[in-house]
Amino acid sequence: MGIAWRALIGERRAALSLVAAASLRAATGLTAVPGRLRVALGATPAPAIVLVPQDLRTADPVRADELISGVYVFAGRIITDADPFAARPPNRDWAEALAGFSWLRHLRAAGTPEAAEAARRLVSGWMEAEARGRSRPSSVTVAAERVRAWIGASGLLLAGADQVFYRRFSRALWRQVRQLDFAIARLPPGVGRLAVLVALVTAGLCMEGEERLVSRASRLLGEELDRQILPDGCHVSRDPGVLVALVLDLLPLRQLFPARNATPPAAILTAVDRMMPMIRFFQHGDGTLARFNGMGQTAIDQVATALAYDETRGLTPASAPRGGYERLEAGGTVALVDCGPAPPPGFSARAHAGCLSFELSSGLETIVINCGSPSLQRATWRIQARKTAAHSTVTVAERSSMTLGRGLYTDGLVLSGPRDVTCRRQDLTLEARHDGYLGRVGVRHGRRLALSAAGDLLEGVDRIEGEDRSYVLRFHIHPAVTLIPTEHPRAALLRLPSGEGWRFLADQPVQVEESVALALAEGPRRTMQITVAVASSAATPAVSWSFQKLERPRPPPRAEDEPELPL
Repeated sequence: MGIAWRALIGERRAALSLVAAASLRAATGLTAVPGRLRVALGATPAPAIVLVPQDLRTADPVRADELISGVYVFAGRIITDADPFAARPPNRDWAEALAGFSWLRHLRAAGTPEAAEAARRLVSGWMEAEARGRSRPSSVTVAAERVRAWIGASGLLLAGADQVFYRRFSRALWRQVRQLDFAIARLPPGVGRLAVLVALVTAGLCMEGEERLVSRASRLLGEELDRQILPDGCHVSRDPGVLVALVLDLLPLRQLFPARNATPPAAILTAVDRMMPMIRFFQHGDGTLARFNGMGQTAIDQVATALAYDETRGLTPASAPRGGYERLEAGGTVALVDCGPAPPPGFSARAHAGCLSFELSSGLETIVINCGSPSLQRATWRIQARKTAAHSTVTVAERSSMTLGRGLYTDGLVLSGPRDVTCRRQDLTLEARHDGYLGRVGVRHGRRLALSAAGDLLEGVDRIEGEDRSYVLRFHIHPAVTLIPTEHPRAALLRLPSGEGWRFLADQPVQVEESVALALAEGPRRTMQITVAVASSAATPAVSWSFQKLERPRPPPRAEDEPELPL
């Protein structure tokens, strides 16, 4: 059987599924559109693409060369194959990255005939795999990413393409848009629902004759943004990384509306304005975002691009009360603190058990971190990264402050965790308390942080109230920082790459142990942590500690140069 026949059979199979879905909508009171059924059955050409959205994410010419030569590097794994869709994927993350087609932007930026040919070959490979029924099932979020990627690269794909590819591509794109349209009604709340709605609005604005889709999807997107973006600009999942990705998706969308003589919903405009200051809020001096609640590697280029469109240009907020975060900043030193409850269950699939954890940076260098969400080897590290021990906070009785579900419908969701989190702040002093351990081991954890006005001293007190339990204070150190044990049993020295020095001091014995930094581009990397272990909270209910910047020794004064003797 030839390629054309297999493609035709695949398209007919997909068309029948769309007809069945349309019949179901008609049976439930939603009238099927005859024109759409004609397109699905091949009697009418698919709508043409009349606009191409801007892609604000950075393209890499090296990645374009790799794709042209048949080298596919995703999720830290490499496969060399003429048809990657026929190859066995090394892991799920690799397969989803391939099926999402976001890498088309590298070929689009290259813009060469070789890049266009490679792009058409790969899109044809996906359509061929789907026609054979060999395309691996992917999430609706991946399908939404693919739709946006295809539309964004449509200029490269269709320029110089023959009529056969043009018809197959247009019909496959239209069919996926319809599938997303049918799926949106049953999608649970979350980031995935936002991604699908952004894809639908983008498709409606860029494809001819989709005014009804634009109207409905825009309304739903506005409602979802109002629901998920809190008044202070945080996302309801409390993941800082969601803000950057969402801003980069919404900014091009705002530009498409006036190009089609349409008015964007006010919720899209206001959501972007609320999120921009919060991206600055989560930034350390080196540009990275704090590693809280699912935040992994920071794409510095994407953060810089998003902030370049910040029209508010306001001051960085000091507090995000609805999101549950605080920022202490003075003298170039920044301490970012997680003092919020667990997200609602439907938005908690990536939430971490890091209540009252903090990160510390000085100037352009980060000192104390959380381990973060893994960028590579996710299957290996995902569960460990979410535990309390992976955060710079207190672990009680060797347990986490959250319980995660393992059932069919609750897998990864937060079943119990901090709900009653109190936080009081006065200038650069913060006092917070949470009940994440109350139901499990019968204690509450309280933490007091105070940053000096000069930014050269961060003092902390951790207190355990309730039953007699053992507990451990952990301070994970950035891998670029050298941690030096001292002869003093309650102190340790830290040397930053610039040569700046800090001293950690506690009123209990200090240990230096191994740790791992997960939120790095190169994957997990060994680092160190400072720990303070307490055997009994009844005997020692509180531990005081501090990070203090050390003064650099001044160089000896230079002697005046003596005049040279004439020889």
